[in-house]
Amino acid sequence: MSAGGHSSATSGPATLVAVLALCVALLTGAACPDADQVPAEGSDDGMPVLRRAAVAGKETAYSAVREVTGPEGDGSPSHVRVVHRPGDGLALAPVGEEESAFVVRASSALESLDERLLHMLEDTYEVTDAGTAVLDGRRARVVEAGRADGTVAGRFWVDTGTGLLVGSTVYEATGESALSVRLTGLEQGEGDWPEGAVGGAPWGDALTGEERTALRDEGWTLPEHLDWNLRLVDARSTEHSGHRVVHAVYSDGLSQVSVFAQRGKLGAEHSPSLRDGYAGTDMGGRGVTTQHDTIFGGDVGQYQSMWQADGFVYTVLADAPVGIASSAVTALPGPEGSGFWARVHRGMSRLGFL
Repeated sequence: MSAGGHSSATSGPATLVAVLALCVALLTGAACPDADQVPAEGSDDGMPVLRRAAVAGKETAYSAVREVTGPEGDGSPSHVRVVHRPGDGLALAPVGEEESAFVVRASSALESLDERLLHMLEDTYEVTDAGTAVLDGRRARVVEAGRADGTVAGRFWVDTGTGLLVGSTVYEATGESALSVRLTGLEQGEGDWPEGAVGGAPWGDALTGEERTALRDEGWTLPEHLDWNLRLVDARSTEHSGHRVVHAVYSDGLSQVSVFAQRGKLGAEHSPSLRDGYAGTDMGGRGVTTQHDTIFGGDVGQYQSMWQADGFVYTVLADAPVGIASSAVTALPGPEGSGFWARVHRGMSRLGFL
């Protein structure tokens, strides 16, 4: 057999091997972690400060105004009046609209420092006691959460007088503030509890590990991790119009991402247009994600996205920096046309193979 004939006989397998190698390169290359995408090591000497604050947050009655500020230069802060009563929960209402208060019952949401969040924080970041500072006229202990590359991912301010958490800021990888929360006008005591406030118990019981496994066997996407630093900390389900809806909460200890999933598909009226005060990105999710038509960014550091895939509708709400919001959305099944082979096709096209 001639040399030319031999080359022709092996070109098919060789091409297949090259394509498979390219697939592996595309996938493993994308998975290679950056310097800040690994857990940070350290003594975590700030954790006792936060654990004491978590106890104070459960046992201390207080009232205050919660000020939430989004990314630097984006929009105005939102102000919510909060009243906390141990055993009753947390009542929240926009300032000036106290008659429309909503009550978050105990354990119905991760509204404050929670052992589940603290555990994730300790696992993900180096948590250090950074000394004291003055925040809004109150002396506070400062605790910093540091990434593996030495940058600061978040800060907490714990009031030295009451032991309460009175401030927190989550930072983008660039160092800019992504989301800040402050308690102003803090007063100890039960305050004026809104007796007519709506609210109630959380959705049913938390899903056990066995129940989550059973859902996965039925086709539900309910990962224990969305990304290396986003771990499942709470999962519940309820019935809506006769259909099951699953609510999963993921966190790195600083930010929270809620994922809602239910069987079905989006109605024809769904559109990636501006809605509910959220500003949408360009098509393709400029600055957030390239796999989804639109992800909406609010003016207080919140993001939301909705799409359908594989017979399910997914809704993601993230109080998080843009990078975490993006990694959460893209970790879930993508919209039609954004699956494995679609990604490989796009990668090969970029490299000039197609």
